[in-house]
Amino acid sequence: MKYFYYLLLIFIPIQAAATPLDPITRFSELDSMIIILGNNKPAEAISYSNEQLQIAQKLANDSLIYIATDRRARLLDELGLYDESLKMLYVLLPKFEARTHDPRTGEIYYNIGNTYFQMRDHNSALDYYQKSKQAYILAGKPKDTTKVNFEIGLELVGTGKSAEGIQLIRHNLEVSQANHDDEATILGLDDLSNCYMEIGDYENSLKYQKELLNYPSVTKTNNIQAGINQHLAEILIEMKRYKDAQPYVTNAIHYASEMGSNDWLFDCYKNQAAIDEALGNYKSALENHKKYLALKDSVYKSDYDTKMSAMASLYELDHKQNAIRNLEKDKHLASVQIQRLYLILIALALLVILTVLWFYLRKNKAAQALREQFSAQLIQAQEEERQRIAKGLHDSVGQNILFIKNQVRHLFADSKPGLTQSVDDALEEVRNISKDLYPNQLEQYGLISSINDLCEKVRESTNIFVSSDIEMQNESHLSSDTRINCYRIIQECINNTIKHAAATAIRITGSLMGNQLQLIIQDNGCGFEKANLRGGSFGMLNMEERVRILRGKFELDTAPGKGTRSVFTIPVY
Repeated sequence: MKYFYYLLLIFIPIQAAATPLDPITRFSELDSMIIILGNNKPAEAISYSNEQLQIAQKLANDSLIYIATDRRARLLDELGLYDESLKMLYVLLPKFEARTHDPRTGEIYYNIGNTYFQMRDHNSALDYYQKSKQAYILAGKPKDTTKVNFEIGLELVGTGKSAEGIQLIRHNLEVSQANHDDEATILGLDDLSNCYMEIGDYENSLKYQKELLNYPSVTKTNNIQAGINQHLAEILIEMKRYKDAQPYVTNAIHYASEMGSNDWLFDCYKNQAAIDEALGNYKSALENHKKYLALKDSVYKSDYDTKMSAMASLYELDHKQNAIRNLEKDKHLASVQIQRLYLILIALALLVILTVLWFYLRKNKAAQALREQFSAQLIQAQEEERQRIAKGLHDSVGQNILFIKNQVRHLFADSKPGLTQSVDDALEEVRNISKDLYPNQLEQYGLISSINDLCEKVRESTNIFVSSDIEMQNESHLSSDTRINCYRIIQECINNTIKHAAATAIRITGSLMGNQLQLIIQDNGCGFEKANLRGGSFGMLNMEERVRILRGKFELDTAPGKGTRSVFTIPVY
């Protein structure tokens, strides 16, 4: 497709002979810069994409508009801004969809399918890949259907039609090999390996991934070498062939280091840690796990910064910010002039205000302290009452039910199994209620263990995947109040997500940095407008009160369709 763009750039000046040469020349220069920056600095390339698209729209040339829009959509895909990418492609699609013999229609369908694939929407991706295949056939480009068939096969596997998908990829792979089409063959081998890994057939996955090493074009770049060695290591680790996986992990780390790519390195160290742990090298496993976590955080922060930079360019925030800065500068100059004229009056007014404020704060300080003390005592009393009820349920009611259960078994033996099962269910329900009221493992095993237990319980009782990754080597310096309040905060966040967010995943992370404990709870749900919380919900108020009691800070980041991210920073003394 890249060569097709260059051919278009050759013929477009002929079609636009009446158009001045300068815009076309500038368009070509921008296209070169976008291609160069696209892989390594996509956020920077977005700014050039803005200008390129403006030139194309001003010239009203469909071919130029196609190139500029396609460039931008690919950049947005590279940045993970899939919704924005789809918007661009859907705007472009009507211009070419009616052109049944234009191969660009097939390419647009193909790119939309790729974006849905990145979003893990296999059904939508499969639909557009199939449309792409038909469009290429109508356009007289049957060779291009090979790459589409590989993607269709992958999506069939993703939608549960594994045998059909693998058969389609194998057939097209044989055709590519017979035609000595190395580029298509390499794509097919990699897709086939991924399919077999998806269904747990690691032997075949390993076989086809190894075949990639036989092609010289694959081994020319460090990036591809790192990817293949990393994939081979992952397959062998899944097969528990840790010693066989070690050389590939070593190679992957070498090539990723040569590139200076943290994107590859953090996964490499994750695999190295897994191998070390499996082989009993626990010290090395811990060191490599620390490297993995450090690099992972660095990559995620870099990705976030890049996306924010791209969004700023995409919506032309720079222009708006310059206008705002100019207005602020004018406002500042006017303010300085006013201050020079009324300096004495302002000083007197400030003095009066500060005096009144001092008396007001002094008067209300005691009342505020009482309110805070009352809130803390109320929550503490609530926890003590929960603990008392939980203990009573477990020690008294639970023991009585257990006694009844033994009596039922003694009196009725196996003649009434339904009655015995009902008593068992009642006993289990009492135990569950007791655990919900007060998690006794907080005192026995600590905060991290209690949170992991909570995550497991949510996973088992809902369709939500909940994971926890809290780094804290020693919990002994956490007070019992800190532990229970942190636990309740996380519990409330999870409950809010289950009730309102329609999420499929919740991620809990945390770390102890100096004398501060930071907890982050993030979901992929529907999000909401923070303005709607103006009245406050009971659960949210409860969380805020617990954070205030702990002298911490609470930050909420959410918007409709963007999920919810709650950050709690709590001092540890």
